[in-house]
Amino acid sequence: MLRPFLALLLMISASAAAAERCRAVVNGSEIVIEADNFATFAEDVKTREKLMRWPSARWNRAWGTPPACLSAVLYDYLATTVPDNQIKGYCLTQDDKTGFFLVPGERNFRGLCRTTVCERVNTTKAETLAVTKSIANAALTTVTDPAAAVAVAHKSGAMILSGSASTLITNLNATSSTVVTALSTPAALTAVGVSVLAVGGAVYMCSGDAPEEDVPAE
Repeated sequence: MLRPFLALLLMISASAAAAERCRAVVNGSEIVIEADNFATFAEDVKTREKLMRWPSARWNRAWGTPPACLSAVLYDYLATTVPDNQIKGYCLTQDDKTGFFLVPGERNFRGLCRTTVCERVNTTKAETLAVTKSIANAALTTVTDPAAAVAVAHKSGAMILSGSASTLITNLNATSSTVVTALSTPAALTAVGVSVLAVGGAVYMCSGDAPEEDVPAE
């Protein structure tokens, strides 16, 4: 009798866990969220205690298949767990293969980027390493020139360099000809803001595109 009871208890626990938690991958790191605690999306985020650490919880496979987090819940959660300079002015853009990227840009009511999209740049391993080191070094430098590129060493391990395409070209010219070529396209040069994201052994270029339709859910 004890064994069936324990099995039933495990099933109930797994069901409750699945109902309360969701999973997402952001900037290459897995995040598990107590979704019910982050359903108000940005209404009272400023009043919550900021944990100031990138989450390290991983999904317990015994809980079954995890539901995907809604972007509004995910952004609401991130706003309570990462420093202000890594969330203010940032939005979520999604890649079908690698999950979400948290990058500079205007966001809609779901936390998704309204204009920013990211595309992978086909860099070599040496170029990727050089770009990552370059952004990491720049992130340690205090930026005094408002026109200069802004580098952020994100707590997830991602490196983000943002500014105009021409400024980014100046910063990365000695590290990757492939990235410089991507930044030199007419679309990148005329974009209001451009970012280079180095994460998980890959480099992405993020820039403005056609705005996403911002229609509230019914």
